[in-house]
Amino acid sequence: MKSKGIVKRVRKPSFWGRHEDKIPLELKEWVLNQYFSQDWLYIYCDSSCSKLNHGMSVACTYVGNASVMVTQQLVYSPADVWGKNVFGELKSVIFALLNFSNYIETAHKGVTIFSDLDDIEMLLSKKIVFKKIDTLITIQNELIDLFGKMQTENPKLTIEVKYLTRQLKKHNPFMKASHNASRRLLKRS
Repeated sequence: MKSKGIVKRVRKPSFWGRHEDKIPLELKEWVLNQYFSQDWLYIYCDSSCSKLNHGMSVACTYVGNASVMVTQQLVYSPADVWGKNVFGELKSVIFALLNFSNYIETAHKGVTIFSDLDDIEMLLSKKIVFKKIDTLITIQNELIDLFGKMQTENPKLTIEVKYLTRQLKKHNPFMKASHNASRRLLKRS
């Protein structure tokens, strides 16, 4: 008996294409575990800034439950933070905190937000404090307040913000998706 339509076999997604042989096995497993995770939402944040017109954009990639969604937004950057990547990275984490509730499901137990800002955890705990640039001081306080607010509004969720190391960032398709989305939006504007 012939089957109707096209029969396709279900297999693991290949995020790396023909370069998959070069990717370390640990990274592949780590990425696939996040992709298929049904009880945790992973968010990758990135920003891009243009030195020509002082524009800035942020993007977040939401990963979990065998789906990947990317959102992006243009960001106004005041004159005292033109060309400062720290401002964009902090804004991208704020963007993730403001929007993760749109992608959370009832089965999720937690949310992990990844940033490539290496001091993000110390900035959140105020072990590092900006002293000279007023806009960075304001944005750090805004981030800390929003992080605390999201934790109290979602008591059943574990919300954490982590630094994505270079080893985990290299060949990571989700971080690349955030980077490409923020870059594309900045070029279009």
